[in-house]
Amino acid sequence: MTENEIKVLMKKYLNGTITKEEESLLEKFDYKLLSKNHQNIFKNSKHKNSIGQKLAKSINNSKRRNPLLQWAQVAASLTLLMGLTYFIYTNTAEQGVVEPYEEITKSTDWGQKLNLVLADGTEVYLNSGSTIKFPKLFEADKRVVELDGEAFFDVAENPDKPFIIKSGEVETTVLGTSFNVNTYSESNQVAVTVATGKVKVASREKEIFLMPNEQGVFDKQSKSISKKKIDIAALLHWKDGIIYFEDAELSEVLETLERWYGVTFEVDNENIGDCHLTASYNNERLSAVLESIVYAKKGISYEFLNSKKIQLKGKCTD
Repeated sequence: MTENEIKVLMKKYLNGTITKEEESLLEKFDYKLLSKNHQNIFKNSKHKNSIGQKLAKSINNSKRRNPLLQWAQVAASLTLLMGLTYFIYTNTAEQGVVEPYEEITKSTDWGQKLNLVLADGTEVYLNSGSTIKFPKLFEADKRVVELDGEAFFDVAENPDKPFIIKSGEVETTVLGTSFNVNTYSESNQVAVTVATGKVKVASREKEIFLMPNEQGVFDKQSKSISKKKIDIAALLHWKDGIIYFEDAELSEVLETLERWYGVTFEVDNENIGDCHLTASYNNERLSAVLESIVYAKKGISYEFLNSKKIQLKGKCTD
């Protein structure tokens, strides 16, 4: 008999609508093996009392017969019920029916980072100012998480359960690979960059497949997705505490520093943002980074207005 057939017969058995022929089929079912773990069959005390009441009702409604024969049949029925209940309980538990869904949310402030290991073994490196939501257990036929911000994923391989990251209008799907997702809500783009394996990036209008050292970019305004080659090693320096800029506009540099150190910048000359900077900083203090920038870009100076606010003054000459 299949599991569904057993469940149907069990339901009929409990509500008293089972026929003799169907009851005979149940009795032939190999419940002995299942009943070895009978101590685990009840979900809780309420469930245990409910089963007991149904058994008592069945016994009380039975016709008068030889007492020894009656109790032998009751005992057999009880053992059968215990075995089948255990069978149904454990199978539904494996399918995620019994265990309630529990979602976990983890966030980082500006200047903070966080490493996580999900229930399936997937490793997540969460960058500053980011939020990730994921279930306590992945019980469905796919593993789904939600991300706002930036994170690097090293996904545990499972061909039967695709790993999906939802980032607004974009879904990134993998089976087992490593990649970076940048999806800060204030940004006009969602960028997915692959380190190993193969990744699918899809919106409602289009989908693309990415290989190692390829980056897919979704434009939130045009709804388009583009693909390009990129140096993944340089992009992932943030995981190791390294800030890396290659011919980056100073406006982009300041945004990165704000996220990295949890500060804000005030600029008295908007043209400063048009400067370009190529530099690398390995776990440096903010003051050391700022000294390096004003040394490389003559004409710029900075001043701490307080511990979290910095004013950038002057005119940049590339």
